[in-house]
Amino acid sequence: MRSTIAVLLLLYKCLIFELVTSELSVSNQPACPLKICTDVLKDFGATDARLKALEIRLADSEAQIEEIKKESRGRPKVAFSASLGSNGFYGPVDIDTTLLYKSVFINVGDAYDPSTGIFTAPVRGVYYFSFFYHCGPEHPTGLFLYKNGNEVARTHHHSQKEGYWYPQNGGNGVTLLLEKGDKVYIKLLKNTWIWDTDSVTMFSGFLIDAM
Repeated sequence: MRSTIAVLLLLYKCLIFELVTSELSVSNQPACPLKICTDVLKDFGATDARLKALEIRLADSEAQIEEIKKESRGRPKVAFSASLGSNGFYGPVDIDTTLLYKSVFINVGDAYDPSTGIFTAPVRGVYYFSFFYHCGPEHPTGLFLYKNGNEVARTHHHSQKEGYWYPQNGGNGVTLLLEKGDKVYIKLLKNTWIWDTDSVTMFSGFLIDAM
């Protein structure tokens, strides 16, 4: 590409030189080919410097892109979202019961098991979890998020026998530092109910950053 530019510049300057020489010969004034050649060399040097600068910038950009790709390939990807999958009321339960969110929308990394309702951390890192529910006001609801058998967060409402009979909704979210193999799940409390249809009762989570 540089050679092509240089040739074009030389041709252009030669044409100018011939025109100038022709005009000056009429007026008996000698032309100065040395100055024209010097101008050509100056133009060529400036173009060459710009090309080198562009090549350096391009190489730097390619190196940065490759580094980003390497980091992305080495970073684990974990995310899931699932609904309870029942069509109507679920409950009451006789004991605190781990909920099986069976209708899975996404399960990147396969860390969530819909057959057990348990999320197992594939790597050590910071994770975010959220859980939401819907239920009728005449039935109490209690949901607890557990980590390795320990309660971490909850959401609930009491039954409402009088007054306005509006459906009840609730939810919560938490950010946790998990070790590889830690387990996170949702339990429905004893003697409580929950409702799901059109995916209103959800359990979701994703990895924020591996550590």
